[in-house]
Amino acid sequence: MDAKEEVVEPVKEKGARERILDASLELFVHQGYFNTNVPDISKRSKCSVGSIYHHFLNKEEIAGLLYRDGILQFRKALSETVSKDPEVEIAVPKLVNSFLNFAEDHQLLSRYLWLSRHEEFLNSSVKRPTVVGFDSLGRKLTKVIKNGERSGKISNVKAEFFWSIVFGIPMSFVRDWLEGYTSITPTEAAPTLSKACWTALQSIK
Repeated sequence: MDAKEEVVEPVKEKGARERILDASLELFVHQGYFNTNVPDISKRSKCSVGSIYHHFLNKEEIAGLLYRDGILQFRKALSETVSKDPEVEIAVPKLVNSFLNFAEDHQLLSRYLWLSRHEEFLNSSVKRPTVVGFDSLGRKLTKVIKNGERSGKISNVKAEFFWSIVFGIPMSFVRDWLEGYTSITPTEAAPTLSKACWTALQSIK
């Protein structure tokens, strides 16, 4: 009996909308939002100017969608690392590691999220990726804080302080790394930074 041939699914080509978003992200990061125009995006994405305006109202809408979708992607990645009944001493290192891994795996997007001054070119209210929020990540971290306080593993800490410690420390490192100020990669720094975050939380009295 002849062995069945393996069926290889053809690689699906990206559609115009996705190519426009990819090209815009690359251009916004490498040459800046104000130095990028629609013809630049057209050339990089290999989509006509008419096609760009068919999918998007203008350049600002593209920038806003990239930022919004980037936030959702970032928060989803972090949320997936936290279990439904999280222990704070487990959740904190996982969150820090997830943050650092995300930055290393998505360098272009991370540069856009962490280094761009979005308030300069987005008219709508700019929501920060690291805010408490009421999404899956926000709800899980609220539970992490409450469980940690009830168990006595951390003192009573405001959510804003928790987020500043758990995300502020790795964010500072990621920004330095993205700007070339350190050759240590985020994943290499993860053990030290996650320990520093946990120590900082425990020091609050």
